Amino acid sequence: MQDKAANNRAALARSAPLSRFSTSTVFGSKYLVPWLAAQGPLAYSPVEPPARDRYRKDSSKFLFDFWGSARKGCGAALQQYCEPGLFSDVEVKAPLAAYHHVRKYYNIAGSLLIQHGSYQWISREDQPRIEQGQVLLYRGIGQSTIFRCLQLEPSDLTAANREIWRKYMGVQAEMLSDSVLSFNTIHDRVKRSETEGLRHGTWLGDTMATQAGLDIESPGFAKDLWHAAQQGYSLDPVIGVRKFGPHHVVMKTPLSNIRLTTFFAGESEVKIIDPSRLSLVEAVGCQVEFIPAMEWTTK
Repeated sequence: MQDKAANNRAALARSAPLSRFSTSTVFGSKYLVPWLAAQGPLAYSPVEPPARDRYRKDSSKFLFDFWGSARKGCGAALQQYCEPGLFSDVEVKAPLAAYHHVRKYYNIAGSLLIQHGSYQWISREDQPRIEQGQVLLYRGIGQSTIFRCLQLEPSDLTAANREIWRKYMGVQAEMLSDSVLSFNTIHDRVKRSETEGLRHGTWLGDTMATQAGLDIESPGFAKDLWHAAQQGYSLDPVIGVRKFGPHHVVMKTPLSNIRLTTFFAGESEVKIIDPSRLSLVEAVGCQVEFIPAMEWTTK
């Protein structure tokens, strides 16, 4: 994984300014931090915040307020959840930190989620299970009456599909092992007017998957698995119900199973890593079909 990650960082560096500092998020032999680096100048956190802000003020007021509180020594007291990520040949858990934060303008209490330079703020009313390490995921499907979801249990896979699963886990671990790769791969297909300043439209994650030996173009388990991981969910029920509904599903998953897109995209969007850690809470106006991996056909 480390050799492939180094190659991808080198490719990324050819089209982006080189950082003077380490952006590796790996510590120990198999753990990942949610910060920009595991060590060095970029390894700051709310407990040890940066000396100054690094964001555009016009879109980041709540972040200025949060980091301002952290610099006053409030970071530890505000922490709701903070767990390192974990990677192995058969399992990947994403690092993610959550901190209590009140949006001053609205006077609404909520949680600020942090992961490799991506942030999401969500109200406590919409996400009441943060401290228990759980999130609710909303996905609107318009007027459709069926939501199809990949169902799998890794231990039940055939030998060939277990090898695909191992490669898939390797790609996920590789992306999370470096904050530059992590940020760019989670935004590589986010195309909105709010995200024009990002290096989006690169499909970097697809390139990494192909380099790892995953056939994500031909019908089969690899394509189905990759397709499932690219589906966007929202932490905000308003997005799922009003913007992309009215028919919608509500799922739940551990915080360690989500990757954040950055806040100014405006849709509180996340993606999942492991479809087997996703479960149904509610379906409104539709039915949910959990399709076993061997029967799944990507539409």
